[in-house]
Amino acid sequence: MSQYLVRRLLMYIPVLLGISIILFCILALAPGDPFGDLAANENVPPEVLLNLRQQFGLDDPIHVRYLRWFTAMVQGNWGYSFVSRTPVIELIMQRLPVTLFVLGSAYALALLVALPVGVLSAVKPYSIFDQVATTFAFIGYSLPTFFTGALGDSYAFN
Repeated sequence: MSQYLVRRLLMYIPVLLGISIILFCILALAPGDPFGDLAANENVPPEVLLNLRQQFGLDDPIHVRYLRWFTAMVQGNWGYSFVSRTPVIELIMQRLPVTLFVLGSAYALALLVALPVGVLSAVKPYSIFDQVATTFAFIGYSLPTFFTGALGDSYAFN
């Protein structure tokens, strides 16, 4: 069992690496400039913008920028937020308790609903209750999470 678990965990490494490469490339190739607001400011000379682009490595090839980013991520240097003017890890740690509370509450609610429904469906297979529960389960699985999240928000806050 432990070998199976280790193999499964090792399979996630190339998947996560591939996802990170794809997302990095999409964001790097997206239109716009991180210093677009500064470029629009007439008081900022072009030399300063050029210096900033060189300082942050935005003129480097995309593979060099990815390797630099990946190395920093592995080392725990997650960067600096120019909007909040704080390190990104501080922003994450600041919001982590509320995120974990919401996640835990959602899982607890899901268990409180799913366990009794699943037990009743197993005890009385092919009953009306089982068919309705199965239909709602299929509907729930088929809806995208952003839609159900927005639906839940509108229901909870109205």
